[in-house]
Amino acid sequence: MPAPLLAHLADLDATGGLAIALPDGRAGFLVRVHGRLYGYENRCPHRDSRLDIDANRFLADGGELIQCAHHGALFLPENGECVAGPCQYESLEPLALRVDDQGGIYLASE
Repeated sequence: MPAPLLAHLADLDATGGLAIALPDGRAGFLVRVHGRLYGYENRCPHRDSRLDIDANRFLADGGELIQCAHHGALFLPENGECVAGPCQYESLEPLALRVDDQGGIYLASE
């Protein structure tokens, strides 16, 4: 059975971030920073809460770092490591992604 479509790259054009529902019921999110796509479970390691308060806002001002809207923690997009805030040195849970020729975003098969 093919993996379900999560989103399209164009869905990230407006904000650089997008909340998604994962097939197993967990919440996830996608961000695009400097043209590269990253995906993580939408759960801050500090208090086990979602990172977003405003819809599809996952990037700090400047668009360089992922930010938890609840606690202000900052995460590197390339590996999810918290570099500032109450969960420093902890990491977001990554999603393995693949993008098809039409810009469709899917979970990568294992």
